[in-house]
Amino acid sequence: AIQICSYRGHRSGSIPPNHLALAASPGSQPQLQLRPIAPTDNITGLPLLINKIGLKLGRGKQLREEVVHKYFHGVDIKNIPQIVECFHPDGAIIRDVCSLANRDVPYEQVGKMVTPEFLGERCREFLAAHPDCKVKFHHGPTCGRGSNNNWVYAHWYEEGTFSGNSQGIEPDGSPLTVQGQTRFLVGNDLKIREIVITRTFSRWE
Repeated sequence: AIQICSYRGHRSGSIPPNHLALAASPGSQPQLQLRPIAPTDNITGLPLLINKIGLKLGRGKQLREEVVHKYFHGVDIKNIPQIVECFHPDGAIIRDVCSLANRDVPYEQVGKMVTPEFLGERCREFLAAHPDCKVKFHHGPTCGRGSNNNWVYAHWYEEGTFSGNSQGIEPDGSPLTVQGQTRFLVGNDLKIREIVITRTFSRWE
């Protein structure tokens, strides 16, 4: 999931379906994800024409933030279809800058195009290993400044327990304490097209 949905094998160069963002300001308090993003009645589920009208009316940044909220909400409630529908049908580029395999690789060469279904499956595997996983924010999804800035940033952390068997790895009961900052590029079609992730790792990974 954000990391969030990371998955086994990442350290050898695999790409996790995770997340983006802003550094926490000094003294800021972690915040629970409280803003409801319903998968059926949210504006992002309306026809593209209506979305385009909203973009022209200056609601682009808010709509892009709602897409990323919807993604995180899908992780929280373990709704894989909701996670999948947040991404462009043709796929998204995932750049995991913390992968050891990418340590000496130029940024423009870091990344992999993957399908929404692939990302959903990676999230499913991560959540199977951490069935009580909850996503929280230091800073919730926030669209960048500037009229042409379509990046949404989030500084997140996850809590839970490595208590489930996933990919044949036996759980050891260790606490899930990971965090990261993720950038999401959200297009005018209100679909995520690219993710850049900086994060820590779970024991399962």
